[in-house]
Parts: sequence; structure tokens; C-alpha cells
Amino acid sequence: MSPEPAPSLFTLDAMQFFGRVATDYEAMFAIRLANMKGLRVLDCPSGPGSFVSEGHAAGVRVIGVDPLYAQPLDALVQRGSEDVHNTISRMRANASRFADIDLDAYAHSKLRALARFASDFEQGSIDGRYVTASLPNLPFADREFDVTLSAHLLFTYSDPASGGLLPDSPFTLAWHQTAADELMRVSRRELRLYPTTTRSLRPCRHPYAEAIADRFRSLGHGVRYEPSSFARGNHKDDTLNACLVIQR
Repeated sequence: MSPEPAPSLFTLDAMQFFGRVATDYEAMFAIRLANMKGLRVLDCPSGPGSFVSEGHAAGVRVIGVDPLYAQPLDALVQRGSEDVHNTISRMRANASRFADIDLDAYAHSKLRALARFASDFEQGSIDGRYVTASLPNLPFADREFDVTLSAHLLFTYSDPASGGLLPDSPFTLAWHQTAADELMRVSRRELRLYPTTTRSLRPCRHPYAEAIADRFRSLGHGVRYEPSSFARGNHKDDTLNACLVIQR
């Protein structure tokens, strides 16, 4: 039997500014907000998602970080809405690749997250829930957060040759290692990274994830891949769908 052909290349022209609802975070990272009450949690990058707002309402001390938070709310909402529509259009143009996703529901979920983010951002910024910063330099003390979550930046926006979605990506392996070090620096208990599979190549563990895992193992940290229930849009990814958990 001849080997299955690699999927057609799917890339994005630029990093997308859209977020996700808290139930998506629970699925991606294999966590439950109900079990995190009272914990100090970093979401980096947070984008225009509702995890900060929903976590705050659930009694979790969540801080969201994104470089675009320096912009006014109306600009963030416009950018978020445009990026949702642009990404969905690209996904529809590659429908066979995303056959397992209801794209209408997917878009609605992203816009629902954006709406809740918009309702919380201005007061949340005053209260310190939204911080303007970017990796690999975060304005926090060592081990300031119990848990750090980081989704859809590391690995996702690497160069397509490594399995990411961003041509000419500035996020090299060296950048990934520095960013992961910084995320771990501010984490007291653990860091969780998602996704860990290649996106533009035949599904396999992203080589940068493997390199980061090996490095933290060599430093004596506990490292494992925790299965994720988040819908990736391609059932062939399911066996590799996991977040990378690094523990002190």
C-alpha cells in the first residue's frame, strides 16, 4: 500500500488576533476552572478571548498578556472581528482540511469570546487583569503565577518548514526556547503549552515542542504530554492532540 500523501500546505499571511472561550481553554489544556479557584494564572498571549473575564468571574486570579493591549478597545474589537472573518474564509477555502469543524459554530464561538472580552477589557485593564507585554520579556517576578497557559503562539506560528503556519516566521527554535524559559520563569507550579502538533505538515509532534521538552527534562523538570479534547478540525490529529505540561 502506498503511503498517504501529505496534506496540502495551509498557511496564514500574518498572526491572527482572535480568542477563545473558557470551555475551549479547558479542552485545550485539560484543566477545569472550578479546580483553579484562588490560583494566580497567567494567560500569555491572551488575545481578545474571554478566559480572563470568565476566570475572574469564577474566582481565578487570571492575568492576560498581549502586545496589542496598548491599542484602544474599538481598534482591538475591529482587528479581532476582521481576523475571525479572514481566518474562517481561509478555512472555508481549505474545507477538506477542516471537515470535522462546524465553521459557522467555530466563528460564532470566536465572536462570542470577543464580545465578552470587549465588555471586560476597559475595567479589567484598570484592575490589572490585562497587561501589555510580549514574549520573550514579561514584566513579572519569578514564580509569580501558580500556572501559566500559552496557546496558539509557540509552534503554531513557526515557519511552515518546521510545521507552523507563518511563512518567514521570526519565531525560530532559539526564540521558542527563550520564550519557554521566560514562561517557566514566572511559573511556580507548571507551564502548559498548546498545540504541540505540526499544522502545515503531515500531523506529527512539532520538532520545537520535542526540543523544549527534552531541554526541560535535562534541567530536572517533570515533562509530559497531556491529552487534549479540543476539536482540531482534522480527526487524523487526534492521537497527537495534547498540551505540553512542564512542572517544577
